[in-house]
Amino acid sequence: MLALAGGIFAACLQAPSALPQVSTAPSAVPPTAGSSARPSSLGVATPSPSATATAKPQPVSGRYGVVITGLIGPALQASSYTVALVGADGRTAASATAARVLIGPEISTVSASASRLYFLDGPSRLRSLTPDGASAMVRDFAVGPGERVAFAVSPDDLRIAVAVIDVAAPTNSVRVYVEDLGGGGHRDLLTSQTRVMWPVGWRGSQLVLGTREDRCPVCDTFYFPSGYVVVDSSTGSTLFEVCTGGAEQDLTRNATPAGVLCVKNRGTQDRLTVDTVVAGWDGSERVVPMSCWAQGGSLSPNGELIADIEYPPCRQGHLRLLDRSGRSAAPPGFPEDGWPGGWIDDRHLVYRATNYRLMVVDIVTAKVSPVEAEGTFVASLPPNL
Repeated sequence: MLALAGGIFAACLQAPSALPQVSTAPSAVPPTAGSSARPSSLGVATPSPSATATAKPQPVSGRYGVVITGLIGPALQASSYTVALVGADGRTAASATAARVLIGPEISTVSASASRLYFLDGPSRLRSLTPDGASAMVRDFAVGPGERVAFAVSPDDLRIAVAVIDVAAPTNSVRVYVEDLGGGGHRDLLTSQTRVMWPVGWRGSQLVLGTREDRCPVCDTFYFPSGYVVVDSSTGSTLFEVCTGGAEQDLTRNATPAGVLCVKNRGTQDRLTVDTVVAGWDGSERVVPMSCWAQGGSLSPNGELIADIEYPPCRQGHLRLLDRSGRSAAPPGFPEDGWPGGWIDDRHLVYRATNYRLMVVDIVTAKVSPVEAEGTFVASLPPNL
């Protein structure tokens, strides 16, 4: 696990610096004809005719995990990366290779809708991949020098939220907008000179943004923001925040339909009092009693279980499965050691074994299946949000 931690630390060094404040864009209404819309470097190029949808995308019938390369090990230096859709049996349903985008490891370069996976091919091209292996170019973003984009496609494949992050600027300035996936319907939502944020998913008409604060820089940050901001996708107005503004020792893990897994320090600088908390989208907080807090935890989509790796003073490297009362929910034969990566669904957990291979374990039967694709588990299709 020390070698893995070293890879994680190296990946963290790529992350853009984080800052603190946001302003809703004054132009929350689409520009009128003849007005000077937005700078070309923040606009979106007209998609090619081949990117126009000819039929309404249909939701997939099964569930898949999303595995990508480029976050740990030698792949950190590669010029390309691979995205793969894997089933609950660990087998690869489809994969594609794209030009890598250098951006912080907590900032997503992929987004799943209910029908397909969208991913960046280099800094400006958006492509898609379906479980049957069909890959298509969707559109091009107009990206200026030093700019990077992060995005989230709505589950119905109709809208896309985009953050344009100027990673070359001292302040990492950010602009967030939404528009139709095929182009048009542009609406500027907000800008920030002091806070890095990017879209991570949709909850109906609400847009969930990840944020990054200077907390726990050596912790696992793969696609885990340090907090979430929920905004109105029409106006950019902040509705509420989840797991933001905490103490230096606070951690934020994955977001699910049931809420967000947070680790909160309630104590003082001299005395840590740490709680593992499931923060609901309704503002509620549920503390999960744990003898050792879930530093490497992953919350199941239904919010009932936490998979976690133990650290001292608990058993180093132990993979545990806990229910909402903090009691073990692991079935007989459950793997003893490993690093939880995330959930394909409520029954299938992806974890990294001690030999660094990804595995899928059925939490009911304890059956373990090796994942054919190499890399890091980062999302599920359809999305767990």
